[in-house]
Amino acid sequence: MQLLKSEYYELPQKYNRTVIRLLVQSPTRMFVYWEVSDDTIREFNNRYHNYSDCIAVLKITNLTHHYSYQVPVSPFANNYYLEVEDSGCEYQVELGRMAQNKFVNLYTSNVAIVPSSHPIYQSAISDEIIFANYLCISNIKKIKLYGLKEQYKYFNNQSHTAFENIRLPGSSENNGFLGSSNNSMLFS
Repeated sequence: MQLLKSEYYELPQKYNRTVIRLLVQSPTRMFVYWEVSDDTIREFNNRYHNYSDCIAVLKITNLTHHYSYQVPVSPFANNYYLEVEDSGCEYQVELGRMAQNKFVNLYTSNVAIVPSSHPIYQSAISDEIIFANYLCISNIKKIKLYGLKEQYKYFNNQSHTAFENIRLPGSSENNGFLGSSNNSMLFS
């Protein structure tokens, strides 16, 4: 079967732009990808040393706690997974090369906010845990509903009939139905 020319498109191997992007995968891991243009390599060769002879390095900076460290990477790599120890912080990554024993920045990434890996606040009144920007908006027996603080006003004005007469599998409490009059609201 012959493909029509309009049905087949091959993505280019390189866009010839210098760019680096930082993405958050989890509270302890980030993903960074990059590309270095031919013009950037030529400029580096003119100002410093041969680009190919210098060690490729990523400089990871924790903007929240004001420290940075460097990670050498393969000169043929164009992406990398970064393990971070401090969650709940802002990070930025610089792509560079080690030229004459000093770091030369080629391009700086966006700022990425790594989420916290642990609860922000544990209520002294009960054993429930509240995460940043979330609060318990309904507490019906064994089920607790959490929502964003900004959406609480909207949720509080609703009738909550969506949870009435819903049978829980294997539940005999409250006749197996949700929807009781003991809904409690928590404020933080």
